[in-house]
Amino acid sequence: MTLVLVVGPSGAGKDSLIRGAREFFAPAGEINFVRRYITRPPDGSEDNYYLDETAFIQLEKSRFYAATWQAHGNRYGIARHALESAAAAVSLCSISRGAIAEFEMGYRDVVTILVTTQPAILRQRLLLRGRESCGEIEGRLARAAAPLRARQLIEFDNSADYQSSLASFTRLLAQIGRRVREGVRCG
Repeated sequence: MTLVLVVGPSGAGKDSLIRGAREFFAPAGEINFVRRYITRPPDGSEDNYYLDETAFIQLEKSRFYAATWQAHGNRYGIARHALESAAAAVSLCSISRGAIAEFEMGYRDVVTILVTTQPAILRQRLLLRGRESCGEIEGRLARAAAPLRARQLIEFDNSADYQSSLASFTRLLAQIGRRVREGVRCG
């Protein structure tokens, strides 16, 4: 199995790309789109499992998760069984950049896709979302510019219009899937 980790700053459009790719690949079942467990209710653009803090910690203690992380006062996790029991040769999940190393320690073939966008576009998206103060937005922009370390890193610029970006993203995922089917290790 090849594990594809999708990372990037909040507002870069990860959830929209993943949702569009899920619809594109759904008929063939080529990609296992893994849902996260989160200690906050998902917003309208996400497809996650919501757990309260107590339930999340109980599952964490029982080694239910392949990896966990904390961000912005919430806990996130990816269920081990969701990765290891999948019939698809490619499993894709949206994670925090801070969890990459944990996945790379646990899985041999890991590809990380860093979804980026031009800073001005990212600022505008965050302002339109209306969840953060101006100071929090500036902090997010600074973190977005920080370098990222991963064994196999692919940068994906999501600054174009949605349809163009989605077409490029699905082509990228199809290319990864072809390499896996041909027996070429991606990472």
